[in-house]
Amino acid sequence: MRDYFSMTTATTITLASLIAITGCKNDTENGALIGAGGGALAGGLIGGWEGAAIGAGAGAIGGAVVGNLMDKSKEKQQAQADSQSAAQTQDQLAQEKLKQEKLKTQQLQQQLNQSQSGSPAPTTP
Repeated sequence: MRDYFSMTTATTITLASLIAITGCKNDTENGALIGAGGGALAGGLIGGWEGAAIGAGAGAIGGAVVGNLMDKSKEKQQAQADSQSAAQTQDQLAQEKLKQEKLKTQQLQQQLNQSQSGSPAPTTP
């Protein structure tokens, strides 16, 4: 009996460790894997293989839910950062256009002043 428990425990710990260290592309998948590994470990220590299977399933669901919430939070933050960046870019473009219009207005004003004073207007590039 003692050898069975030691072998089951060692196998459960090894399986849980392998699942937990596997990386995924997002927090939902990572949460599911970490939850499955933790659940398998806890369930295996408490109830053997049956407990490990139940713990892995429950842990995977719980981990996926938490990971999904984290992913959505990150997406929301990224969307806010993107919209701020877009607004800044639009503002910079508008300021540049305003500068160009002011320069153009100044050049036209100079030409008008020169034409009224009788001197030839300089050509603008």
